[in-house]
Amino acid sequence: MQIMPRYFSASGLCILRISRGPSIPDRVLATDAFVSIVISIMVLLSLETNDFLMDIAIVYSVLGFLGTIAISKFLEGKKLGE
Repeated sequence: MQIMPRYFSASGLCILRISRGPSIPDRVLATDAFVSIVISIMVLLSLETNDFLMDIAIVYSVLGFLGTIAISKFLEGKKLGE
């Protein structure tokens, strides 16, 4: 696939932003983008190989979303129930 090198370079840039981010919200945003890129890679691979990666991608997307919500609430100083 010709699009895979672009995904890998974008994920490398996300990892760079996660490691050097000037603030914590920038790092959270880069982590969320990295999760989205990994999910899209998994979906493309599952479409190509008819493997079970689609199920893992769905679970990973839900976990990534919940992790982003939890970190956002923590940064605001609120508890998860608020």
